[in-house]
Amino acid sequence: MEQQDALFQNFLSEEEITRSYIPPRAPHHGGLWEVSVKSFKFYFKGVVSNTCFTYEEFLTILIQIEGLLNSRPLTPLSSEMEDLEILTPGHFLIGRPIKAIPKPLITKLNDNRLNMWKLLTKKVQTIWKHWCKNI
Repeated sequence: MEQQDALFQNFLSEEEITRSYIPPRAPHHGGLWEVSVKSFKFYFKGVVSNTCFTYEEFLTILIQIEGLLNSRPLTPLSSEMEDLEILTPGHFLIGRPIKAIPKPLITKLNDNRLNMWKLLTKKVQTIWKHWCKNI
């Protein structure tokens, strides 16, 4: 691992690449990234705030949302029209896209008809729907 870090640091210095960080207490320096975070927080609070969850249920929602955000498209990998491969945050985390079996949409069902797993899934789908619409 240390050898890879050294190779990476050498590459950065050879290419004259410098890293810049968002200063503490200055989120406006983050630009679009910070706008996305603010928007997500708004919809997350709106959908989850009136529901009491156990620790495990809340953690399940956060992990599912993390998976969604890490699988969203960033940019095409190729300029070819036939190539539908896209770059996602998952490529940076695990070296390939994060894939999951799609779940049926249940956002139209009443909460009182759902078991806890389906209720959690509905909350995640509702947050994703609102967040995608405004990004």
